Amino acid sequence: MKAHGLNPRIRKSPFFKSSLKYGATEFHPYNGMWMPVGYDTPVNEYWNTIERAGLWDVAVQRCVEISGPDAEAFTNLLTPRDVRRVAVGQCRYLVMTNQEGGILNDPVMLRLADDRFWLSTADADMYLWAKGVAAYSGHDVEIGTPHVYPLQVQGPRSPEIISTVFGDAILDLEYYRWMNASVDGIGVVISRTGFSSEVGFEVYLLGYDRGDELWEIIMTAGKPLGLAPGSPNRIRRIEGGVLDFGSDMTPAENPLEMGMERLVDFDKTDFIGKAALEKIRDEGVKRKVVGVFMDGDPFEKNNEHRWPVFNDTQRVGAISSAVYSPRLERNIGFALLAVEHSSGDESLRVETAEGERDITITSLPFVDPDKKIPRAPLRKS
Repeated sequence: MKAHGLNPRIRKSPFFKSSLKYGATEFHPYNGMWMPVGYDTPVNEYWNTIERAGLWDVAVQRCVEISGPDAEAFTNLLTPRDVRRVAVGQCRYLVMTNQEGGILNDPVMLRLADDRFWLSTADADMYLWAKGVAAYSGHDVEIGTPHVYPLQVQGPRSPEIISTVFGDAILDLEYYRWMNASVDGIGVVISRTGFSSEVGFEVYLLGYDRGDELWEIIMTAGKPLGLAPGSPNRIRRIEGGVLDFGSDMTPAENPLEMGMERLVDFDKTDFIGKAALEKIRDEGVKRKVVGVFMDGDPFEKNNEHRWPVFNDTQRVGAISSAVYSPRLERNIGFALLAVEHSSGDESLRVETAEGERDITITSLPFVDPDKKIPRAPLRKS
């Protein structure tokens, strides 16, 4: 196991023992918790995700809970998206922005009640950010980090697996909605969301103590259907055009240049970063994220840092994520380019760890552009 310096400062998830039992070989720190990132090869986990199903320990998605009389107004302040339009029982993908319009995080929000929200966050301390904003905003809210720990079951066989464990009512759950459920007295919240661009679910364990039991129950139900443990698959998420916070987007990037205009509601009275984003909108973005094909042999290594992109005379941007797609049989990735060099009308090249490659700009996502796969009805006609 490659987990450097195991210590109490970086916590173990409720599924840690199970991840070791089922062959996890590498862990990374994420939101102050160890995240298993390797069981099998990334390619084998990829095929398993798109052909069968994978079980992922993503307890590291630390949930920040916002509750109280002003919970809706306060949550609405944290994001450019209008959460007032989100009904109880629905989920939404959000970005959270700072005063300069930079992206601080991209959580999935679950509206649990009129006055209660969960933000399932990426790797950045949104609890402290929310606490700091609340201290000066004047809103009557409580900010907490409940004992809520998600697993993801992702892939075409996930509906059958989850319904076997939690009952057929799950087959009526619509895309980006959640429901309460339980098995053997283990309470969970299940949302029809995930990080794979496949049909899938997130199963939020309520409490810490019974994580290994829940893991075994799901694995027992799923093994006959090909369920295997894995980690969020880089190949599939890039194929699906899913940007990763910390690598593809950081506080140095804003949602307008990342193609996330749909997540910004300028008609809202106020949100953190509104004035900055209005200025960016009015002046026009300086950079733009695009999909790219990169020629040559399949990449043997993922990019550990952003690779520079050049035209004939100068650097014009960078590749933030790159990988070989076995399905497309091409090297694919995301490039953040100066907007005047993002049209595909000139020759571009990237300096990779494996040599220089020519680039072809293409649209995103690479696979299933209309998101029909994750939105498909769960009940078979």
